[in-house]
Amino acid sequence: MKISVIIPAFNEAKRILPTTEKIEKFFSKKGMDWQLILVDDGSTDGTSRVVEEGVKHKNNIKIIRHPTNMGKGAAVKSGMLSAEGDYVLFMDADSSTEINEFEKFVPFIEKGIDVIVGSRKVKGAQIKRKQSFLREFFGKGFTLLSNLMLGTDYSDFTCGFKCFKKGIAQKIARLQTINNWSFDSEILFLVRKLNLDYVEIPIKWTNDPASNVRILRDIITSFFGLIEININRFFGKYEQR
Repeated sequence: MKISVIIPAFNEAKRILPTTEKIEKFFSKKGMDWQLILVDDGSTDGTSRVVEEGVKHKNNIKIIRHPTNMGKGAAVKSGMLSAEGDYVLFMDADSSTEINEFEKFVPFIEKGIDVIVGSRKVKGAQIKRKQSFLREFFGKGFTLLSNLMLGTDYSDFTCGFKCFKKGIAQKIARLQTINNWSFDSEILFLVRKLNLDYVEIPIKWTNDPASNVRILRDIITSFFGLIEININRFFGKYEQR
């Protein structure tokens, strides 16, 4: 079985190589076949150049470049559509969830579960460094609002550690319409809409103070993203696509 790991990255030149090195070390130690897809989402700090120089002569590492910054959702979508693995995992460039948490996913992959979602909210999850009170407050509010507006019951929409069967990952990617931070909500809405088997798994997570998340901007764009999902559902766009 081959695993494709997607990392969406925007101006991550300072943090990306340690993450790629951890991924290589983890899968090499496990003896697993793997592929790493870095999607450089219009970075201006030489993110893809840093990776190119750091991983020369490694055929299982692929770099996709967006000419301009299109959004994390667009970067994940590009990676999903290019993935070669039997399962596709996307994770954050800052390793807020370390790649070794993937071990918790393996038993569910072996059972053939369609979608495996990392969660910071279910029993057994560990938060090694918390977010600020404001970010945590709005995060809980967004989860409640997403479940209410989308008719779902997930514990955590925005944890950047999710895994899909390849065919399902690509089907969802083709249905995606949202490029900004609310893409997670659209993906998980589609998981329920398509009646896929899914499981939420508790993970260890560490907040990175240098995160690219901007509270006010992302609250506004995420809220309008939820509205867009419902508009798409009302007009049957997910069926048309």
